[in-house]
Amino acid sequence: MRTQRVAVIGGGVGGLTAAGLLAKEGHSVTLFEGGDSVGGKARAVTVDGVTLDTGPTLLTLPDLVRGTFERLGALDLLPPLTELEPQCAYRFADGCALTAYKDLERTAASASEEVKPSEGRGVRGFYAEAAAIWYAAGEPYLEAPFEGMAGFMARVARRGVGAVLAGMKLSSLHALAAKHFRTDHLRQFVGRFATYAGASPYEASAAFALIPHIERAYGVHHARGGVGALVEALGVAVRRLGVTVRLRTHARFTREGSAYRVGPTGDAELFDGVVVNADPLASLRREDEPLALSGFVLLLEVEGRPSLPHHTVLFGGDYRREFDELFGGRLATDPTVYFCNPSASDATMAPPGRMGLFVMVNAPPLPRAEAHAEAAARGWELHAERVKTQMFEKLHRHFPELRGRVRVLGQRSPVDLAAQGAPGGSIYGFLPHGKLGPFRRPRIRGNTPGLFFTGGGTHPGGGVPLVMLSGRFAAELASAHLRRGQ
Repeated sequence: MRTQRVAVIGGGVGGLTAAGLLAKEGHSVTLFEGGDSVGGKARAVTVDGVTLDTGPTLLTLPDLVRGTFERLGALDLLPPLTELEPQCAYRFADGCALTAYKDLERTAASASEEVKPSEGRGVRGFYAEAAAIWYAAGEPYLEAPFEGMAGFMARVARRGVGAVLAGMKLSSLHALAAKHFRTDHLRQFVGRFATYAGASPYEASAAFALIPHIERAYGVHHARGGVGALVEALGVAVRRLGVTVRLRTHARFTREGSAYRVGPTGDAELFDGVVVNADPLASLRREDEPLALSGFVLLLEVEGRPSLPHHTVLFGGDYRREFDELFGGRLATDPTVYFCNPSASDATMAPPGRMGLFVMVNAPPLPRAEAHAEAAARGWELHAERVKTQMFEKLHRHFPELRGRVRVLGQRSPVDLAAQGAPGGSIYGFLPHGKLGPFRRPRIRGNTPGLFFTGGGTHPGGGVPLVMLSGRFAAELASAHLRRGQ
């Protein structure tokens, strides 16, 4: 029996996971990565001793992360995971605050004491319904690759008629929030979770309530050294399994008979199968679909170590207007600002007496038409200064102790994300709006035999653990295809 050759195009979290698992199955795997290092969007930078992630900044579903490393025989490489409590601090435009904990009663108490007494009851009701959504739809969605509604509904049906009915009743995420909460504060809190997929809470399915449930049920975690350290460990694991990693190599693939020719122009080789860790919309001829949001990121160094939470969200004053502007192709007048202070939980992220902040606002993706995109890229030179001013104004308003102590280490705009291969600089590509939005997400199995996709743009979605799961599913489907071809 000859050794089957598999090409993996793209060395992000999904590509690394798929490559390692395929190599562990005994296949000969070559991974092509166009950049200088693996990691995709999940990378880190170190400037003057301060380390900051430039992409994802938190981990959920720790058992899935550990399970991935265990499947790769690499638990010895997994950085220690620290569970955060509190999980995130929320500040609102009118001065109110909310702190989210894994402990539901502490979150309810924060809502009652800091926002409105009745909202504690709303917290309990919302999380109870979010748990039911997870049971009825979330777990079945993650149990297997999504190959169509029939298989998914069969998994749902095994949970009983109640699960089927619960799924049929789902409305928008904002409508679910309005059902349980009386204040805009808690509705903004719930709506924020749509942005985990680059979506609007007014258009995204209530199924996205499974995200706050996951955070409460399984915790929010930090990997020592950041997500970048986790990805570095993943890279070591796949090389240890014998994967050939070719950096600074932009590979293309074409179908040739029952195989694929993969590699840079003029130096492509034949492979029995290919896993593509890149946004699949163009390959599936769906490039005209609307895109999920992009983002603008500042990487900051702070003199001293003021007492700031690990994760903080500073909301704008009018959430609906903010999303109307963003999905109308405009920057928000009063943007919501998120920041991560990894030194709050990990002293290794910065030298003594200093710390780093990852600060981000949502932004519209760039126009797809090349001429418009070039104009948008030039425009971002001006947009960046406006957005930075907004970000600093909000940081200083809520945390005046930061004034005069901050230095900009770097920035990332939609233009930079587009240069990494993200369509229009969109962080997740596919936009899951509408009740059935999650089910229109590009599937892992491609439209020709032996072609598979992995990454945040395909099933099951974005975030490090789910992208690892997409890599696992892609490896399983590819292995099954290769076995049939022998």
